[in-house]
Amino acid sequence: MNRTISQLNRAVALCAAALALAVAACGHAGRGPRYRLPALSALVARRAPIAGLRCTRRHPHLYGIHLELFAHRLVLPVSSGIGVAPPVRRQGVYVLGGACSYPLRTLEPTGIVRVDRMAGRVPVLGTLFAVWGQPLSSRRLADFSGPVLAFVDGHRWRGASGAIPLHRHAQIVLEVDGFLPPHPRYEFPPGL
Repeated sequence: MNRTISQLNRAVALCAAALALAVAACGHAGRGPRYRLPALSALVARRAPIAGLRCTRRHPHLYGIHLELFAHRLVLPVSSGIGVAPPVRRQGVYVLGGACSYPLRTLEPTGIVRVDRMAGRVPVLGTLFAVWGQPLSSRRLADFSGPVLAFVDGHRWRGASGAIPLHRHAQIVLEVDGFLPPHPRYEFPPGL
């Protein structure tokens, strides 16, 4: 158990450092309530099914994707605790657990999304936003309106942003009303 916590702390430190570098390289973090999106949606609070996903305590096989959001060329942080039902246990900004969680969830504010392997299907970005309770369309990203550009592994995604598949280690960047060169890859911590 102590070894696992130590590995988690080391991975979190790496992720925090990566986030700091990303913010420094790409611009400043947005300020104000529009840039602080809540992690908890009404459906997650009720532990209701969302797009065929259920809130469970078991997550035997998982992998990670990395999501970066920008609005008006400013960082829009991905909240920690997306897809985790209350009561949520936290250590600072990091989520240690909750009553149950969905197969798409975040535990830290680094943009890493934990994805459970689902037999026969690959989840899509629109499902993550449904779990989060935030809008996503070609002209809307959370509380921001304007053209939404999407990039996967540094390449422009031409389809609907919500249809982006959440493949293992995908680096996904969404930008609304502004452009910053997207990162083509992300260094994932061990185990994801």
